[in-house]
Amino acid sequence: MNTTDRIKETLETLKIFSATTNGVTRLPFTKEAKLAVNFLKQKMEEAGLKVFIDASGAIHGIRPGISSRKIIIGSHYDSVKSGGAYDGIAGVVCGIEIARLLKYETLFYTLEIIGFNDEEGVRFGTGFFSSKAFLGEWNIENLKHQYDEHGVSVYDAMKSWNLIPEQLTNSVWDLSQIRCFMEIHIEQGPVLEKENVELGIVNGIVGMKRYNIQILGRADHAGTTPMNMRYDALAGTANIIEYIEKAAKKYAGAVATVGVCTISPNAVNTVPKKVEFSLDIRSMNSNELHSLEKDILKHLEKTVQERNLTYEMQTKLEVEPSDMDDKLKSYLRQSVLKLGYSSININSGAGHDALPISRKLSTAMLFVPSKGGRSHCPEEYSKPESLAKTVHVMLDTIKKINNEENINELS
Repeated sequence: MNTTDRIKETLETLKIFSATTNGVTRLPFTKEAKLAVNFLKQKMEEAGLKVFIDASGAIHGIRPGISSRKIIIGSHYDSVKSGGAYDGIAGVVCGIEIARLLKYETLFYTLEIIGFNDEEGVRFGTGFFSSKAFLGEWNIENLKHQYDEHGVSVYDAMKSWNLIPEQLTNSVWDLSQIRCFMEIHIEQGPVLEKENVELGIVNGIVGMKRYNIQILGRADHAGTTPMNMRYDALAGTANIIEYIEKAAKKYAGAVATVGVCTISPNAVNTVPKKVEFSLDIRSMNSNELHSLEKDILKHLEKTVQERNLTYEMQTKLEVEPSDMDDKLKSYLRQSVLKLGYSSININSGAGHDALPISRKLSTAMLFVPSKGGRSHCPEEYSKPESLAKTVHVMLDTIKKINNEENINELS
């Protein structure tokens, strides 16, 4: 069985570990995620890696080198609700395949393959759970106050997996002992397919701001309360959401999305008392990101004041835009040319574990085309042949890094 066939077979098995049959639903700290982790453990061990699961729920496979300093390759194993079978997990599978192909090679740097937990942030509205743990960015008390839709906190969800939240501090990386981080991922957009190129070398990743917002009014009878005497939380929210779309269009490189909206009491004959919704803002430009945020929040405050409503807002995620490492991009480009593949430089409009990590470490990303540009849906698909090409490019790049004349060049 060759690399392409192994990737295909492994991904076909992993998509079974899902709470839904229509697309893949593999949320963090669920039985589906546990089954996926157990399967990844088996595959890592077959590739000759020493495996352990850390306090964040991330799975690690380590192949010691001459030096304890590491090259880390990873992506995430969780998914969105009814998502695809390639987002995140394909990068983990490719990392394991890289380790398998290097099983008998002598390497200067230690190689570590990681399957990150809860990159998507769907269950708790946060995101980058393992990567933020590695960077020491989680406060234990915060984990007790981040809840899913059933009122389960991150803290309690971790304990349901027999993990000890207080041990997250043991997962924090010693950055001086890491040479670089690299991630393989599907593009999740239409550019590579449209340009008819085989691979994308990522220039940078968008910054993200994510909020949970509650607009609070008063519940009244729908038939007996005059229009001018209502405190309608939904009408106010509708005005705000419409403005969010208009505001985002002012900034060419920015996007803003309301993806979740819950109405209370959600009755046909009652004026809505409360609306809770999500707000996701993204841009490659830090100034645009902050300006759009300020614009939206100014309108929100104006709207609730005019309508005699109130609001509460919780920040779920804040990550600034980040560029990938120039030296690593050059290595990837050289490897792509050496192997005879076509490529372009591309920005990532989606967040990845490489985003927070790249602010601390030399980081690179490699994209493969997504069929029809589709992602976060059951139709998501990237060819196993394309993923196999990333494996060969990363293999060559790893050898370049291991053969650096000055191994401290990017320290």
